[in-house]
Amino acid sequence: MNNIVSIGTSHHIAPIEFREKLAFSEEQLIESLHNLRNSYHLKEAVILSTCNRVEVYAVANPQMITESPTKTLLDFLSHYHRIGADILKKWSYLHQNIEAIQHLFRVTSSLDSMVVGESQILGQVKEAYDISRSAGGSGTILNRLFTKAFSVGKRIRTETTIASGAVSISYAAVELAKKIFNTLEQKTVAIIGAGEMSELTAKHLVANGVSKVIVANRTYERAVNLAKKFNGIPVSYDENLDFLIDADIVISSTEAPNYMIQRKPLADIMRKRKHKYMFLIDIAVPRDIDPDVSKINHAFLYNIDDLEAVVASNLKDRYEEADRAEKIVTQEAQRFHDQLQILEVNPTIKALHQQFQDIADVEIQECLNLANLSKTQESAITSMANAIVKKLLHHPVQNLRHSVNDGNADHSQYVHALRELFALDEKYDKEQE
Repeated sequence: MNNIVSIGTSHHIAPIEFREKLAFSEEQLIESLHNLRNSYHLKEAVILSTCNRVEVYAVANPQMITESPTKTLLDFLSHYHRIGADILKKWSYLHQNIEAIQHLFRVTSSLDSMVVGESQILGQVKEAYDISRSAGGSGTILNRLFTKAFSVGKRIRTETTIASGAVSISYAAVELAKKIFNTLEQKTVAIIGAGEMSELTAKHLVANGVSKVIVANRTYERAVNLAKKFNGIPVSYDENLDFLIDADIVISSTEAPNYMIQRKPLADIMRKRKHKYMFLIDIAVPRDIDPDVSKINHAFLYNIDDLEAVVASNLKDRYEEADRAEKIVTQEAQRFHDQLQILEVNPTIKALHQQFQDIADVEIQECLNLANLSKTQESAITSMANAIVKKLLHHPVQNLRHSVNDGNADHSQYVHALRELFALDEKYDKEQE
């Protein structure tokens, strides 16, 4: 039987120091998906890695896995990231079957996000799924699951106002900047990294009065492309921080493995600035800015976790809509789970029908070969045999389907018993593929 399992961690239960240890680059995602299928013998897998969460969704292969699928996922993350299993258990959650389905639906609907109703997570999940599908990680079950998850996310955004209002991580960054400077007019922002989060934050800042934008990136062409959108100044990042001398606000969001801004070089910049206030927001995971930067006078450093308090004050109007969305998620998760159970019993039902029909066909042909019957008589015998097959299987099939629709956990035992009793081997499974 199909067993959907997931393991993950998020901003809800784990600090950034732990989450950044579990983060995957795109190259690591592809490598890990192959590893999960080949070395850990999982039928399907999708890995989601964002600033706020790392999650693995998988379908177990009961013929090849010798231990519980949740333990398999735990072992994978522990070995891959070289993190002790006990520490991993402390800061992670495990879900199975309907709980895993419901959790994914909550994620794609942004109900599990730091900012409830934010729109980025749906695109992030789609990207993770596309990578998995391209790498051969997802299959029949996860394809159905993620397609449904996207549908649920869209439905909630259509039927509720959970996504209304300018509430996002980038908007929270702007709110913090306003508290420090009172006004953003005539301020200069320096953006390190040219990704989507950097662009979104820059848009909010410019819309709130920032007059000058500096974009620094290791790839100069990307810096040029982003700077054009804001009539800004592109800079090639080469560890020389002089471009920060005029910056009042610094936003850093890269995928660099090490700190892009360290304490001593920035302290030198602050002296050149005559210690004018500088507001630094590190929205990268792993972090781009050395936490010790906060010890520099007049330098105010916030990381992505610090934004949560700002976000919380902007969520009051969304709580009622979130309750409505939660009900939709619960209903859709149960409906999908029920459909999945029906899909699981259908091959057995088809195989049972096929076996009975094959036997009937053989016996009909032997009967017809022995007797000299008219076409009408042959047709009558064939119809009678087919009717007997249908009537013999009617109650067993109906009871099996009812056990699924009623949420009977024993339906898997019924399926197993039927396959054993009637020797429904792989021959019939392959014929239905």
